[in-house]
Amino acid sequence: MKTPTNLFNLSFITLGWIVFILLCYFSFKEEKENILATMKENLHETVSIDYQERLNKVLVGYRPLGRKLKGVQIECESGIETIFFKDSTYESLATRLANQYVMAKVIPVNPDEFNEIFKKEWEKNGGSATKTGIIYCHNKKKIFSGNDSISFQSALVTPIQTIDAKKTIGVQAWAIIHWIEIVKHTTQKVLWSIIAYFIVLLWISLSFLVKQQKKDVPTSQDYIQLGKMILKLESTKLYIDNQSCPIAPIDFNLLVLFVNAPDYFLTKEDIKNAFWPTDDKPDNKIHNHISTLKSSLKGFPEYQIMTEQKKGYRLVISSNE
Repeated sequence: MKTPTNLFNLSFITLGWIVFILLCYFSFKEEKENILATMKENLHETVSIDYQERLNKVLVGYRPLGRKLKGVQIECESGIETIFFKDSTYESLATRLANQYVMAKVIPVNPDEFNEIFKKEWEKNGGSATKTGIIYCHNKKKIFSGNDSISFQSALVTPIQTIDAKKTIGVQAWAIIHWIEIVKHTTQKVLWSIIAYFIVLLWISLSFLVKQQKKDVPTSQDYIQLGKMILKLESTKLYIDNQSCPIAPIDFNLLVLFVNAPDYFLTKEDIKNAFWPTDDKPDNKIHNHISTLKSSLKGFPEYQIMTEQKKGYRLVISSNE
């Protein structure tokens, strides 16, 4: 039953992380949309400011054809032109749209100056961007502020806002915004919810991993335990204080021999008879494997192999065991 339980727990944790990622994604996306909405508002204000500044530089005459206008008649240097609206439009808006159309020929939008106005509006409303820019389009010809036609491709870009009566002029604003800036604009409630969810999920995940490590320690009777030392006989694995201890198979068997010996003491003859009973000169082999066994236990000072001169070797266990 343990494997299905572990699989269920792992699936539950994996699902939790997927939900967390989706939560971050949608929160991030929603905040980007909020920032984009703010950019659109700033762009609208910029259009108004830029329009008024350019209008002050040129004289444009018009005659309304009704209160709620169906069209306007424009008189400029090139002559008289009548523009009709699809739907009746209030006079103030109709005037602006008509003027924008005329001014595009006389004193068109300067993308660089427009961008400076947009940047001021953006900062005035608490926005912050690494870089901003404007795309000005007149009769399908695009002009980029700062001659930068590259940066906007990786930036947050507003939809095209048409600003003239015949829909021949459009402006877009773009801004490169650092992800930290987006996080700063996230509402406190959402931000703290994400942080709390992350802390809980991380704690559950770490708890699961710790439990899994502990479960790696054998639970069957096919092992020998000496204090915090556990020797799994079937797989020849050594665990000390719930930590896996790398050890060669022959060194593992030598350690088992020590653990089973009276007072954990072995003579060279004991080791020879256990591993090389027919070898006449096993001293080098014995010395080498005693050394490698000491190296395996090096990280666990409470377990040491001590040499007793002219007697043999003893596994010494610290008193705190």
